[in-house]
Amino acid sequence: MSHNKIKIGSAVPNVTGQLTVGIGDLSDVDTDGVANNDYLIYNSTSANFEASTATTTTPQIIFIGKGETSNYSGSGAGGVTTSDDIEFYDSSIVNNISGASVSSASNWVSSITLPAGSYRMVAVAGLELSASSGLLEYRWHDGTSETGTTGNAGYTDDRVGNPATALVEPVSSTTYTVRIITATSVTALASQTSRQSQRGYIVIEQV
Repeated sequence: MSHNKIKIGSAVPNVTGQLTVGIGDLSDVDTDGVANNDYLIYNSTSANFEASTATTTTPQIIFIGKGETSNYSGSGAGGVTTSDDIEFYDSSIVNNISGASVSSASNWVSSITLPAGSYRMVAVAGLELSASSGLLEYRWHDGTSETGTTGNAGYTDDRVGNPATALVEPVSSTTYTVRIITATSVTALASQTSRQSQRGYIVIEQV
């Protein structure tokens, strides 16, 4: 009968002329072994779209700073003035970046070492200031020079949160710190309390 001359892939009409087409009826789609949550991926060797199992990947990140309470005066920081490095507090650091390491003492992180690759780095610091006109500015530092944008913090808590951000592509293992570039009316190290541990954090993502 004439209605049986119409086909789409391997699908043919029924006796009433109705045509039901599934994705597996298409000549360039191979659904053998397909299972729940699979997706189609093109295979240039067979010139077909084939079922492929979805894979789960763990984000490659370093996260430091969960809002815990610890006085900055008890950190290993050398000071709170220009050219000093800022430390960040975390008692349970997340580090999923293969080959990366985090240097810390008494849960205060002083530096991060990254293997060759591409990374987006974000740091927010919250050292305390002694005057409303005070200003803390900081940038990422690779041991030789500063890199990325300038982060800053002010006298009140609502002025903590403007991050230092950098996109870096080290060709070999490189150690990074967060370095102070401006320090006006920053409270002395011995008098710093817990604002840095509660509000400071670092996020590094491999990209």
